[in-house]
Amino acid sequence: MPKIETNGITLNYETAGDGPPLLLISGLGQNRRAWLPTQQKLNAVFHCITVDNRGTGASSVPEGPYAIEDMADDIAGLIDGLGYGPINVAGWSLGGSVLQALLVRHPDRVRRAVLVSTMPSYTEVQHMWLDGCLAMRRSGADPLAQAVLAMAWGLTERTLCDHVRTMDMARATVADSEPTSFEGFKAQAAGLRVYDARPDLPRVSNPTLVLCGREDVLTPPAQSEEIASLIPGATLSLLERGGHRMVTEYPDEVAAEIRSFLAESHG
Repeated sequence: MPKIETNGITLNYETAGDGPPLLLISGLGQNRRAWLPTQQKLNAVFHCITVDNRGTGASSVPEGPYAIEDMADDIAGLIDGLGYGPINVAGWSLGGSVLQALLVRHPDRVRRAVLVSTMPSYTEVQHMWLDGCLAMRRSGADPLAQAVLAMAWGLTERTLCDHVRTMDMARATVADSEPTSFEGFKAQAAGLRVYDARPDLPRVSNPTLVLCGREDVLTPPAQSEEIASLIPGATLSLLERGGHRMVTEYPDEVAAEIRSFLAESHG
C-alpha cells in the first residue's frame, strides 16, 4: 500500500477510479474503507483517494491527543505529496471537521469541498455519546456488541428494523482486518470534542456543499444548517432519507449529490 511521510507521521492511502481527483476523509476511528460503499459509486467519475487518518488503518499512531488542526495539516501534506492541488475534497463526520480546518488553514489545497454529516462543534449530547463510546472500548466489551450499539446512532429504521441486515453490517465492521486501537480512537476523540470551527468559518471562500440526512440523530440537520449559514455562499442539501452513516446506508443518494456539486467545477 502506498504511503506518504508528512507532518512527522506516515499516512497510508489508496486510489481507485478514473477522472479528476477526489480525496475522501473518513470519520472518528474509521479507516480508509469507511467510504467504500459511496466510493464505489464515484469511481466511474473520479479518481478517488482514500486515506487512513493518523491513529487508524496502516497510518502512524502517534501519542495523542490529535488536534483537528494537526489532522488538517496531515491532509494538506498528503495533497502536496501526491502532487495535487487544488483538489476536490469530501469529509464525513470527523473527516468533515478536518476538512473545515483544511479550508481555514490551507484553502489553496481545496477546489471544492463537501461536508457530509458533520458538525461545527460538539453538543452536550455528542459529549455524552462519546463518553459512552470511550467507556465501552475501555471496558473491553465484545466488539460485536459495541458495533450493534453504534448502529442505532448511525443507521435509519430501514436497516435497524431488519435485524439480519443490521447484524451483517455489524459483523462486517468487526471483521475489518485493520481495527482502530483504543489509543488511536481516544486520541482522535480528544481533538474532535474540543474543536470549534464556528469563529473561522466566515473566512472560508471555497465553494462548499454541506450535506446531511434529515434522519441523522448524531449530527442532526441543525448542525449542517449552522455550518452552511456561517460559510459564505455555501450550498445546503438535506436528504429526506439518511442518518449519520448514510455514506454506507444510502451510497447512491450521497454519491449523486457529490457528483452533481463537483460537476459544476468541470462544466
